[in-house]
Amino acid sequence: MTQWFKQYQRPLKCFALVSALSLSGLLVGCGSLPEPKVAPKSLVDFKQSVELSLTWRDFAAKGAGEQGYLLTPVIANNIVYAIDREGNLTAWQQADGEFLWEAELKQDISSGLAYANEQLLVGTQNGELLALSAAGGELLWRTRLSTVILATPQINPELKQVVVQTADGKVSALDLSTGRLQWSLDGEEGLLTLHGTAAPKVTPALTFTGFASGKLAAIDNRNGQLVWDVRVAIPSGRTDIERLVDVDGQPLLTSKGLLVVTSFQGRVMALDPKSGRALWERKDSSFNPAVEGYGNLLYVDDASRIIALDSRSGGVLWNQDALEGRRLTAPVIWGDALAVADYEGYIHLFALTDGHPIARIQADTSGIEHPLTVASNQLFAVANNGRVIAIKR
Repeated sequence: MTQWFKQYQRPLKCFALVSALSLSGLLVGCGSLPEPKVAPKSLVDFKQSVELSLTWRDFAAKGAGEQGYLLTPVIANNIVYAIDREGNLTAWQQADGEFLWEAELKQDISSGLAYANEQLLVGTQNGELLALSAAGGELLWRTRLSTVILATPQINPELKQVVVQTADGKVSALDLSTGRLQWSLDGEEGLLTLHGTAAPKVTPALTFTGFASGKLAAIDNRNGQLVWDVRVAIPSGRTDIERLVDVDGQPLLTSKGLLVVTSFQGRVMALDPKSGRALWERKDSSFNPAVEGYGNLLYVDDASRIIALDSRSGGVLWNQDALEGRRLTAPVIWGDALAVADYEGYIHLFALTDGHPIARIQADTSGIEHPLTVASNQLFAVANNGRVIAIKR
Protein backbone atom coordinates (compact mmCIF):
# COMPACT_ATOMS: atom_id res chain seq x y z
CA MET A 1 0.00 0.00 0.00
CA THR A 2 1.36 3.41 -0.92
CA GLN A 3 1.97 5.45 2.20
CA TRP A 4 0.89 8.84 0.85
CA PHE A 5 -0.18 10.14 4.23
CA LYS A 6 0.86 13.65 5.22
CA GLN A 7 2.05 14.11 8.80
CA TYR A 8 -0.21 16.17 11.05
CA GLN A 9 0.61 17.72 14.38
CA ARG A 10 -0.89 16.15 17.47
CA PRO A 11 -3.99 18.14 18.47
CA LEU A 12 -3.89 20.11 21.70
CA LYS A 13 -6.10 18.84 24.50
CA CYS A 14 -8.66 21.20 25.88
CA PHE A 15 -12.05 21.33 27.52
CA ALA A 16 -14.88 21.20 25.04
CA LEU A 17 -17.26 23.20 27.17
CA VAL A 18 -20.47 23.46 25.24
CA SER A 19 -23.96 24.60 25.84
CA ALA A 20 -26.50 21.83 25.58
CA LEU A 21 -28.43 24.22 23.36
CA SER A 22 -25.53 24.74 20.97
CA LEU A 23 -24.01 21.38 20.07
CA SER A 24 -21.92 22.85 17.30
CA GLY A 25 -19.59 24.02 20.05
CA LEU A 26 -18.64 20.40 20.63
CA LEU A 27 -16.54 20.31 17.53
CA VAL A 28 -14.63 23.54 17.40
CA GLY A 29 -10.90 23.33 17.94
CA CYS A 30 -10.83 20.87 20.83
CA GLY A 31 -9.29 17.49 21.47
CA SER A 32 -11.16 14.81 23.32
CA LEU A 33 -9.87 15.23 26.87
CA PRO A 34 -9.13 18.03 29.33
CA GLU A 35 -5.65 19.21 30.12
CA PRO A 36 -4.10 17.15 32.92
CA LYS A 37 -4.10 18.63 36.42
CA VAL A 38 -0.34 18.22 36.74
CA ALA A 39 2.67 18.50 34.46
CA PRO A 40 3.60 15.22 32.76
CA LYS A 41 6.21 13.20 34.60
CA SER A 42 9.39 12.23 32.80
CA LEU A 43 9.82 8.56 32.04
CA VAL A 44 12.18 6.61 34.29
CA ASP A 45 14.21 3.63 33.13
CA PHE A 46 13.42 0.23 34.64
CA LYS A 47 14.31 -3.41 34.00
CA GLN A 48 11.75 -4.71 31.52
CA SER A 49 10.54 -8.25 32.14
CA VAL A 50 8.46 -8.44 28.94
CA GLU A 51 9.79 -7.70 25.45
CA LEU A 52 7.50 -5.75 23.12
CA SER A 53 7.97 -5.48 19.36
CA LEU A 54 6.17 -3.85 16.45
CA THR A 55 4.87 -6.55 14.10
CA TRP A 56 3.47 -4.21 11.44
CA ARG A 57 2.17 -0.70 10.88
CA ASP A 58 0.48 1.19 8.09
CA PHE A 59 -1.52 4.38 7.66
CA ALA A 60 -5.32 4.46 7.91
CA ALA A 61 -5.03 7.88 6.19
CA LYS A 62 -5.63 11.12 8.11
CA GLY A 63 -5.52 11.24 11.89
CA ALA A 64 -8.14 12.58 14.27
CA GLY A 65 -7.29 16.25 13.66
CA GLU A 66 -8.14 19.10 16.02
CA GLN A 67 -11.58 17.69 16.83
CA GLY A 68 -10.03 14.73 18.66
CA TYR A 69 -12.48 12.08 17.41
CA LEU A 70 -11.66 8.65 18.86
CA LEU A 71 -11.82 6.51 15.72
CA THR A 72 -11.14 3.11 17.26
CA PRO A 73 -10.52 0.24 14.82
CA VAL A 74 -12.36 -3.07 15.03
CA ILE A 75 -10.96 -6.57 14.54
CA ALA A 76 -13.13 -9.44 13.28
CA ASN A 77 -12.39 -12.74 11.54
CA ASN A 78 -8.63 -11.99 11.65
CA ILE A 79 -9.09 -8.72 9.76
CA VAL A 80 -8.30 -5.25 11.11
CA TYR A 81 -10.64 -2.48 9.93
CA ALA A 82 -9.77 1.19 10.49
CA ILE A 83 -11.28 4.45 9.29
CA ASP A 84 -10.16 8.07 9.29
CA ARG A 85 -12.13 11.29 9.81
CA GLU A 86 -12.66 11.77 6.05
CA GLY A 87 -14.15 8.31 5.55
CA ASN A 88 -11.17 6.41 4.20
CA LEU A 89 -11.83 2.82 5.27
CA THR A 90 -9.00 0.24 5.14
CA ALA A 91 -8.74 -3.49 5.86
CA TRP A 92 -5.60 -5.52 6.65
CA GLN A 93 -4.78 -9.07 7.65
CA GLN A 94 -4.44 -9.09 11.41
CA ALA A 95 -1.34 -11.29 11.65
CA ASP A 96 1.04 -9.57 9.23
CA GLY A 97 -0.65 -6.34 8.10
CA GLU A 98 -1.14 -7.47 4.51
CA PHE A 99 -3.25 -4.83 2.76
CA LEU A 100 -6.64 -6.21 1.65
CA TRP A 101 -8.74 -3.31 0.39
CA GLU A 102 -9.70 0.30 0.93
CA ALA A 103 -12.82 2.34 0.25
CA GLU A 104 -13.33 6.10 0.06
CA LEU A 105 -16.69 6.83 1.66
CA LYS A 106 -16.42 10.63 1.30
CA GLN A 107 -18.08 11.00 4.71
CA ASP A 108 -16.97 13.01 7.75
CA ILE A 109 -16.52 10.30 10.37
CA SER A 110 -16.74 10.91 14.12
CA SER A 111 -16.91 7.51 15.86
CA GLY A 112 -15.06 4.23 16.08
CA LEU A 113 -16.05 1.16 14.10
CA ALA A 114 -18.29 -1.72 15.25
CA TYR A 115 -18.74 -5.10 13.55
CA ALA A 116 -21.74 -7.43 13.32
CA ASN A 117 -23.04 -9.91 10.74
CA GLU A 118 -20.51 -9.00 8.04
CA GLN A 119 -21.33 -5.33 8.53
CA LEU A 120 -19.30 -2.39 9.80
CA LEU A 121 -21.17 0.31 11.72
CA VAL A 122 -19.86 3.87 12.11
CA GLY A 123 -21.17 7.33 13.02
CA THR A 124 -20.70 10.61 11.16
CA GLN A 125 -20.29 14.24 12.09
CA ASN A 126 -23.71 15.12 10.62
CA GLY A 127 -25.47 12.51 12.76
CA GLU A 128 -25.82 9.60 10.37
CA LEU A 129 -25.26 5.96 11.27
CA LEU A 130 -23.75 4.06 8.35
CA ALA A 131 -23.78 0.30 7.77
CA LEU A 132 -21.05 -0.87 5.41
CA SER A 133 -20.12 -4.20 3.88
CA ALA A 134 -17.18 -5.78 5.71
CA ALA A 135 -16.13 -7.32 2.38
CA GLY A 136 -15.40 -4.06 0.58
CA GLY A 137 -16.94 -1.06 2.33
CA GLU A 138 -20.05 -0.69 0.16
CA LEU A 139 -22.89 1.26 1.79
CA LEU A 140 -25.72 -1.05 2.94
CA TRP A 141 -27.95 1.48 4.70
CA ARG A 142 -27.83 4.84 6.42
CA THR A 143 -30.07 6.41 9.07
CA ARG A 144 -30.10 10.05 10.16
CA LEU A 145 -30.17 10.62 13.92
CA SER A 146 -30.37 13.84 15.93
CA THR A 147 -26.75 15.05 15.91
CA VAL A 148 -23.08 14.01 15.76
CA ILE A 149 -22.24 10.45 16.88
CA LEU A 150 -19.08 10.40 19.03
CA ALA A 151 -19.45 7.02 20.75
CA THR A 152 -18.77 3.75 18.97
CA PRO A 153 -22.07 1.99 18.06
CA GLN A 154 -22.87 -1.03 20.26
CA ILE A 155 -24.39 -4.32 19.12
CA ASN A 156 -27.18 -6.38 20.68
CA PRO A 157 -26.94 -9.70 18.81
CA GLU A 158 -29.94 -11.28 20.57
CA LEU A 159 -32.39 -8.59 19.45
CA LYS A 160 -30.44 -7.85 16.24
CA GLN A 161 -30.09 -4.21 17.29
CA VAL A 162 -27.44 -1.54 17.08
CA VAL A 163 -27.60 0.97 19.95
CA VAL A 164 -26.19 4.48 19.47
CA GLN A 165 -25.80 7.47 21.76
CA THR A 166 -25.53 10.88 20.07
CA ALA A 167 -23.77 13.93 21.46
CA ASP A 168 -27.03 15.45 22.73
CA GLY A 169 -27.47 12.43 25.03
CA LYS A 170 -30.22 10.76 23.00
CA VAL A 171 -30.01 6.94 22.97
CA SER A 172 -31.47 5.11 19.94
CA ALA A 173 -31.89 1.48 18.89
CA LEU A 174 -32.00 0.53 15.22
CA ASP A 175 -32.66 -2.68 13.35
CA LEU A 176 -29.27 -4.14 12.47
CA SER A 177 -30.37 -5.35 9.02
CA THR A 178 -32.29 -2.30 7.78
CA GLY A 179 -31.36 0.67 9.97
CA ARG A 180 -35.02 1.23 10.88
CA LEU A 181 -35.39 3.18 14.11
CA GLN A 182 -36.97 0.99 16.82
CA TRP A 183 -36.95 3.40 19.77
CA SER A 184 -35.28 6.54 21.06
CA LEU A 185 -34.85 7.94 24.57
CA ASP A 186 -33.91 11.55 25.29
CA GLY A 187 -31.01 11.83 27.71
CA GLU A 188 -30.43 14.47 30.35
CA GLU A 189 -27.52 16.73 29.42
CA GLY A 190 -25.75 19.33 31.52
CA LEU A 191 -25.12 22.96 30.61
CA LEU A 192 -21.43 22.19 30.12
CA THR A 193 -19.98 18.85 28.99
CA LEU A 194 -16.71 17.23 28.07
CA HIS A 195 -16.06 16.61 24.38
CA GLY A 196 -17.09 12.99 24.19
CA THR A 197 -20.01 10.66 24.78
CA ALA A 198 -20.11 7.49 26.85
CA ALA A 199 -20.51 4.36 24.75
CA PRO A 200 -23.52 2.44 26.08
CA LYS A 201 -23.00 -1.00 27.63
CA VAL A 202 -25.50 -3.26 25.90
CA THR A 203 -26.75 -6.57 27.27
CA PRO A 204 -29.55 -8.67 25.72
CA ALA A 205 -32.19 -7.14 28.02
CA LEU A 206 -30.83 -3.76 29.11
CA THR A 207 -28.65 -0.90 27.90
CA PHE A 208 -26.63 0.95 30.55
CA THR A 209 -25.41 4.41 29.64
CA GLY A 210 -24.15 7.61 31.21
CA PHE A 211 -25.04 11.24 30.53
CA ALA A 212 -23.33 14.61 30.79
CA SER A 213 -25.67 15.47 33.65
CA GLY A 214 -23.76 12.95 35.79
CA LYS A 215 -26.53 10.34 35.70
CA LEU A 216 -26.38 6.65 34.79
CA ALA A 217 -29.46 4.97 33.34
CA ALA A 218 -30.74 1.49 32.52
CA ILE A 219 -32.98 1.22 29.44
CA ASP A 220 -35.24 -1.68 28.37
CA ASN A 221 -34.00 -2.84 24.96
CA ARG A 222 -37.46 -4.05 23.91
CA ASN A 223 -39.14 -0.65 24.00
CA GLY A 224 -36.66 2.05 25.09
CA GLN A 225 -38.37 2.61 28.43
CA LEU A 226 -36.31 3.89 31.35
CA VAL A 227 -35.89 1.16 33.98
CA TRP A 228 -33.93 3.20 36.54
CA ASP A 229 -31.48 6.07 36.75
CA VAL A 230 -29.07 7.19 39.48
CA ARG A 231 -26.81 10.19 39.94
CA VAL A 232 -23.12 9.23 39.83
CA ALA A 233 -21.67 12.74 39.91
CA ILE A 234 -23.15 15.67 41.84
CA PRO A 235 -22.22 19.19 40.67
CA SER A 236 -20.52 21.34 43.31
CA GLY A 237 -18.70 24.66 43.33
CA ARG A 238 -19.47 28.26 42.43
CA THR A 239 -18.61 28.48 38.74
CA ASP A 240 -20.02 26.47 35.84
CA ILE A 241 -16.61 24.90 35.24
CA GLU A 242 -16.29 23.87 38.88
CA ARG A 243 -19.77 22.34 38.64
CA LEU A 244 -18.98 20.46 35.43
CA VAL A 245 -19.69 16.73 35.77
CA ASP A 246 -19.93 14.03 33.11
CA VAL A 247 -20.15 10.26 32.70
CA ASP A 248 -17.84 9.83 29.73
CA GLY A 249 -16.64 6.22 30.10
CA GLN A 250 -18.52 3.07 29.09
CA PRO A 251 -20.04 1.28 32.10
CA LEU A 252 -18.47 -2.07 32.99
CA LEU A 253 -20.30 -5.30 33.86
CA THR A 254 -17.92 -7.46 35.88
CA SER A 255 -17.63 -11.23 36.06
CA LYS A 256 -19.20 -11.01 39.55
CA GLY A 257 -22.28 -9.21 38.29
CA LEU A 258 -21.40 -5.67 39.37
CA LEU A 259 -22.12 -2.62 37.25
CA VAL A 260 -19.16 -0.23 37.62
CA VAL A 261 -19.11 3.34 36.35
CA THR A 262 -16.62 6.20 36.51
CA SER A 263 -17.38 9.92 36.22
CA PHE A 264 -15.61 13.23 35.77
CA GLN A 265 -15.50 15.26 39.00
CA GLY A 266 -17.77 12.66 40.57
CA ARG A 267 -17.45 9.12 41.86
CA VAL A 268 -16.41 5.61 40.93
CA MET A 269 -19.39 3.44 41.84
CA ALA A 270 -20.41 -0.21 41.87
CA LEU A 271 -24.14 -0.84 41.52
CA ASP A 272 -26.67 -3.63 41.30
CA PRO A 273 -27.49 -3.69 37.55
CA LYS A 274 -31.09 -4.80 38.20
CA SER A 275 -32.06 -1.98 40.55
CA GLY A 276 -29.35 0.67 40.30
CA ARG A 277 -28.73 0.38 44.05
CA ALA A 278 -25.26 1.58 45.01
CA LEU A 279 -23.09 -1.14 46.59
CA TRP A 280 -20.04 1.01 47.22
CA GLU A 281 -18.58 4.26 45.98
CA ARG A 282 -15.28 6.11 45.90
CA LYS A 283 -14.93 9.83 45.30
CA ASP A 284 -12.63 10.25 42.29
CA SER A 285 -12.58 11.75 38.81
CA SER A 286 -12.08 9.92 35.52
CA PHE A 287 -13.21 10.26 31.93
CA ASN A 288 -12.13 6.70 31.02
CA PRO A 289 -13.97 3.43 31.69
CA ALA A 290 -12.88 0.93 34.31
CA VAL A 291 -11.64 -2.55 33.36
CA GLU A 292 -11.51 -5.86 35.21
CA GLY A 293 -8.31 -7.85 35.70
CA TYR A 294 -7.74 -10.82 38.03
CA GLY A 295 -11.16 -10.08 39.52
CA ASN A 296 -10.15 -6.56 40.55
CA LEU A 297 -11.15 -3.19 39.07
CA LEU A 298 -8.68 -0.82 37.46
CA TYR A 299 -9.08 2.67 36.07
CA VAL A 300 -7.08 5.76 35.07
CA ASP A 301 -8.03 8.94 36.90
CA ASP A 302 -8.07 12.41 35.35
CA ALA A 303 -4.44 13.01 36.40
CA SER A 304 -3.32 9.81 34.61
CA ARG A 305 -2.76 7.80 37.78
CA ILE A 306 -3.64 4.10 37.58
CA ILE A 307 -5.70 2.78 40.50
CA ALA A 308 -6.62 -0.82 41.33
CA LEU A 309 -9.64 -1.48 43.55
CA ASP A 310 -11.03 -4.50 45.35
CA SER A 311 -14.26 -5.19 43.47
CA ARG A 312 -16.06 -6.33 46.64
CA SER A 313 -15.42 -3.21 48.72
CA GLY A 314 -13.93 -0.52 46.48
CA GLY A 315 -10.82 -0.43 48.67
CA VAL A 316 -7.56 0.60 47.02
CA LEU A 317 -5.18 -2.31 46.29
CA TRP A 318 -2.46 -0.30 44.60
CA ASN A 319 -1.85 3.08 43.02
CA GLN A 320 0.63 3.72 40.19
CA ASP A 321 1.56 7.37 39.59
CA ALA A 322 4.67 6.94 37.41
CA LEU A 323 2.77 8.27 34.36
CA GLU A 324 1.03 11.15 36.13
CA GLY A 325 0.08 13.94 33.73
CA ARG A 326 0.95 11.96 30.59
CA ARG A 327 -2.62 11.98 29.16
CA LEU A 328 -3.14 8.24 29.25
CA THR A 329 -5.63 6.40 27.09
CA ALA A 330 -8.33 4.20 28.50
CA PRO A 331 -6.76 1.06 30.01
CA VAL A 332 -7.09 -2.41 28.49
CA ILE A 333 -6.22 -5.82 29.89
CA TRP A 334 -3.61 -7.75 27.89
CA GLY A 335 -2.99 -11.14 29.46
CA ASP A 336 -1.47 -10.60 32.90
CA ALA A 337 -0.89 -6.89 32.31
CA LEU A 338 -2.72 -3.59 32.07
CA ALA A 339 -1.81 -1.59 28.96
CA VAL A 340 -2.11 2.16 28.36
CA ALA A 341 -0.64 4.60 25.83
CA ASP A 342 0.40 8.23 26.33
CA TYR A 343 0.69 11.58 24.58
CA GLU A 344 4.24 10.84 23.34
CA GLY A 345 3.22 7.57 21.70
CA TYR A 346 4.63 5.22 24.35
CA ILE A 347 2.76 2.05 25.24
CA HIS A 348 3.20 0.93 28.84
CA LEU A 349 2.48 -2.40 30.50
CA PHE A 350 1.95 -2.82 34.25
CA ALA A 351 1.57 -6.03 36.26
CA LEU A 352 -2.00 -6.63 37.36
CA THR A 353 -0.80 -8.06 40.67
CA ASP A 354 0.85 -4.94 42.12
CA GLY A 355 1.10 -2.30 39.39
CA HIS A 356 4.85 -2.41 38.82
CA PRO A 357 5.99 -1.56 35.25
CA ILE A 358 6.96 -4.55 33.13
CA ALA A 359 7.38 -3.19 29.59
CA ARG A 360 7.44 -0.04 27.48
CA ILE A 361 7.82 0.77 23.79
CA GLN A 362 7.42 3.96 21.77
CA ALA A 363 5.02 2.99 19.01
CA ASP A 364 4.79 6.40 17.27
CA THR A 365 6.17 9.87 18.00
CA SER A 366 2.90 11.64 17.09
CA GLY A 367 1.26 10.39 20.29
CA ILE A 368 -1.67 8.08 20.96
CA GLU A 369 -5.11 9.18 22.18
CA HIS A 370 -7.33 6.49 20.68
CA PRO A 371 -8.20 3.56 22.97
CA LEU A 372 -6.02 0.48 22.51
CA THR A 373 -7.49 -2.76 21.16
CA VAL A 374 -6.50 -6.31 22.13
CA ALA A 375 -6.98 -9.27 19.78
CA SER A 376 -5.54 -12.69 20.69
CA ASN A 377 -1.82 -12.12 21.31
CA GLN A 378 -1.63 -8.70 19.64
CA LEU A 379 -2.20 -5.15 20.84
CA PHE A 380 -3.34 -2.53 18.33
CA ALA A 381 -2.94 1.24 18.56
CA VAL A 382 -3.91 4.13 16.30
CA ALA A 383 -1.51 7.06 16.49
CA ASN A 384 -2.61 10.68 16.22
CA ASN A 385 -1.22 10.86 12.68
CA GLY A 386 -3.47 7.96 11.56
CA ARG A 387 -0.92 5.17 11.69
CA VAL A 388 -2.25 1.74 12.73
CA ILE A 389 0.29 -0.20 14.77
CA ALA A 390 0.33 -3.89 15.76
CA ILE A 391 2.42 -4.94 18.75
CA LYS A 392 3.24 -8.37 20.14
CA ARG A 393 4.90 -9.58 23.32
